[in-house]
Amino acid sequence: MTTSKKKADARPPVHFHGADLVEVVADGTSVGKSTLAGRLCHLFREAGRPVTLVRIETGRRQTAETGAANKEVYIRTEEFATAAARMGGLTGVLTPLWDEILDIPRSGGAVVVDWAGGSSTHRLDVLASTGFDTTLAGLGVRGLSMVLTTSSTESMRQAGAYLSGIETVAPGLQRALVQSGRSGNFDFPVGSEQAEGLARLHDKAGQIPIAAIPNVAGRALEACADAGLDVASAMMMEPDALARRLGIDQFRARACATELAVWWRHTGRTLARIAERADGHPAA
Repeated sequence: MTTSKKKADARPPVHFHGADLVEVVADGTSVGKSTLAGRLCHLFREAGRPVTLVRIETGRRQTAETGAANKEVYIRTEEFATAAARMGGLTGVLTPLWDEILDIPRSGGAVVVDWAGGSSTHRLDVLASTGFDTTLAGLGVRGLSMVLTTSSTESMRQAGAYLSGIETVAPGLQRALVQSGRSGNFDFPVGSEQAEGLARLHDKAGQIPIAAIPNVAGRALEACADAGLDVASAMMMEPDALARRLGIDQFRARACATELAVWWRHTGRTLARIAERADGHPAA
């Protein structure tokens, strides 16, 4: 399913370059992938660059257009079950994504991909079978894979395995590790299981960029996600309208908007620094 947003952005362009294709991935769910993908889309648009958001998600979680991107493409994970009957198998299911990537050299736009949680095996299979990093380099497309983790031991273990898998099947694809504060901070007691898990994760990350994305106090991000509301839209809404949309009073709505604005600025600077490191050379 494809929808388009043609209304021009009101905000002035800002300096933001770097990757042409950014994939936001994690093996778990509820780690903040979709929220981060939306923030990346706004960064590209603030720079005056059109962006397409490709959402790979189960149909049960499908929501209306987020408003974060100029164009949105939806690929249901249920279609993976039809891979055996398609030309190219799993790659055939992802044809809408390939179409958007192939159009980057012509359009000059960017593509942000929000991969479903639990789809790492499918994604790594696709990276290997398509020679993804080599193919991107041949197209002159700069790719970046952002792997998210929360502070849970299992999430960090999954992120480490995911980073290693990408390095194995697509060594030329640039990677970054993003530590999401969705489940708490990463300030663990020395010698604890979590501290040891984080150390192992950082060892696997090696020299790639590592960034921390804070959570918003008071569950503001979760409330917006539950309401199908883009963070930028929430910040621009009048307090009365935001209160009605979130089902809360005006006092909490104002506090929510303030916390979102702080998160927005911090996260924008952090993501820009990571993505700008992907502008050195195509997918390498």
